[in-house]
Amino acid sequence: MRKVRGAGQATVSEPRVAAFPVRGVRASASGSNETSQVALRISEIRYRRLFEAARDGVLLLDPDTRKITDVNPFMIEFLGYTYEQFVGKELWEIGLLKDQQASQNMFWELREKHFIRYEDLPLKNTAGQTREVEVVANLYEEGAHSVIQCNIRDITERKRGEKDLVTANDKISRHAVELEATVAERTAQLRETIGELEAFSYSISHDMRAPLRAMRGFAEILLEKYSAQLDAEGINYLERIHVAAGRLDSLIQDVLTYTRVLHAEVKIETVDLDALIRQVIGTYPQLQKNDVEIQIEGVLPKVLGGEASLAQCITNLFSNAVKFVAPKTSPRVKVRAEAIASDIRLWVEDNGVGIAPNDQVRIFKMFERVNRATAYEGTGMGLTIVQKAVERMGGQMGVESEVGQGSKFWIQLKGANL
Repeated sequence: MRKVRGAGQATVSEPRVAAFPVRGVRASASGSNETSQVALRISEIRYRRLFEAARDGVLLLDPDTRKITDVNPFMIEFLGYTYEQFVGKELWEIGLLKDQQASQNMFWELREKHFIRYEDLPLKNTAGQTREVEVVANLYEEGAHSVIQCNIRDITERKRGEKDLVTANDKISRHAVELEATVAERTAQLRETIGELEAFSYSISHDMRAPLRAMRGFAEILLEKYSAQLDAEGINYLERIHVAAGRLDSLIQDVLTYTRVLHAEVKIETVDLDALIRQVIGTYPQLQKNDVEIQIEGVLPKVLGGEASLAQCITNLFSNAVKFVAPKTSPRVKVRAEAIASDIRLWVEDNGVGIAPNDQVRIFKMFERVNRATAYEGTGMGLTIVQKAVERMGGQMGVESEVGQGSKFWIQLKGANL
């Protein structure tokens, strides 16, 4: 069997074949010489089959003459030379190395290291097509003789794929730069637009509300001082002006509130729900009417949220709870909390008119109203503000309701003490 030096360095997997009878093999003491010869012949046949079936090019060379002594069928097909045109040639004569000096340098290095690997060598076939190849050469000892085996692998497609990948990466990089520039431009435009919207909101707050308040004030004066000089129709018109101006003022206030919720910084901190809800109840007159009953179940826990945002949410939910009740029905509101894993879910339950299942998504959209505007006052912004504020605090909200059975709104935030 052949002894391999430096083979552990090879990166190309190739059959190592014997193209001629192996010398220096003696019969073992335990077997006859005839049996050994048969075994040797079988081994040579196996090696020859591997040599001929290999899907890489294989060349065998004489280290002393640098001439090719054998070539496998793949290499013949790959370059287009005949077997006879290979045998007796040096590597540079078939285009594998640049010139005779390069061939000599390769053999000198092989004698010293017993292994050489070349990458990206150009190799032209008889049809004039250039292929890129990887060459691994090993120097072996065959008994008393040496042999060089060169394995040639066609890496043209791999190199083409690598080039295509580099091209694609360059294209992606250029696209990323262009996209970044576009994003920066759009961001600047968006900031400019936001600034304009904020300026517009300021204008609404200070310029548009003032005329509305004046309209309401003059309508009230006319009703108080000059109603005796007006007929029923004139009084009705003044009342309509007063109500319409008030409704528009409320709508402007809600839009401004929604804008503040969108853009105001929310500082997440520990909020005492029990104290906050009792403060909201004591602050708003509509929640203190004699016919309004608000029940707080137990002591409510603490949560992580923005106190101002959470107060706005509770105020809006309470306002809806006492507003949307059937005629001649006293509002009943129940507030409770439950722990869900590390969260706290706050429930605000009422005895109102309820909400149909197909309306329970629509009520959270801007300006959407389920009930007729003439039946219940409002702008259709209250629940939109609540939902956006809850989202800004990292929470969730929802509703459970049936028509005629009241509604149960919930807000879920991270618990502060869980």
